[in-house]
Amino acid sequence: MRQVFERLLGLKNRTADGPDSGLKPVASTPAATTRDSQHTIEDNSDNGTRRQLVQMLLRDCLRRHGIAADWVECQMLVVNSRSRGPGMYVRLVLRHWDARLLTYAFAFQNELLAAITQFEPQSGTWLHGISWEFKVGDSCPYPDMPDPAIWGAPARAAAPVAVAAAAPAAVMAAASAMPAAEAEDDVMRDLKDLQNMFAARDASIEQEAAAGAHADFQPTQPSSLR
Repeated sequence: MRQVFERLLGLKNRTADGPDSGLKPVASTPAATTRDSQHTIEDNSDNGTRRQLVQMLLRDCLRRHGIAADWVECQMLVVNSRSRGPGMYVRLVLRHWDARLLTYAFAFQNELLAAITQFEPQSGTWLHGISWEFKVGDSCPYPDMPDPAIWGAPARAAAPVAVAAAAPAAVMAAASAMPAAEAEDDVMRDLKDLQNMFAARDASIEQEAAAGAHADFQPTQPSSLR
């Protein structure tokens, strides 16, 4: 059982073959060794567990704020940064255009980051950032850039209110397609399982450290004054 947790949650950060990046064996090419798509992440690898965690937290954020689950898709990108080393980027793919979601995209991103940090305090060692991609098709009413003079005009503060008032009824129907209680139960059940897995990993790390084994982080030692 301990070996399963070590494999799943990343207790063995270094093996004979090098750091576990969560990638399947591929041909040795520059593109494959520096960046891979989310489709190359193995389900039972460290990155596979991280991907599952972020996807569950995204679903929970969408549900709590009444946003349709199919409006935002989560993709995880494996990267190898020269400055930070191996890690992952969260790519949020916008599948449906809605001005309200764009208005609160920054707040939504911050809340998702806070949720990831709460469930995985060590996320700062592997989460390099969040990016957005637009795949909204014909649902965006602004396919072309406006006249340059528009950027010199003062923004109208009442615009978000007007957009919210003009929301179609289909939006609310899509957001309530699944009963709220059932959706919450499914998400919280998955998050609880992941939380238990990460807690087991942290407990194992503490046991290894107490036994004198190498730990991921060493306590800071104060330097002597000269």
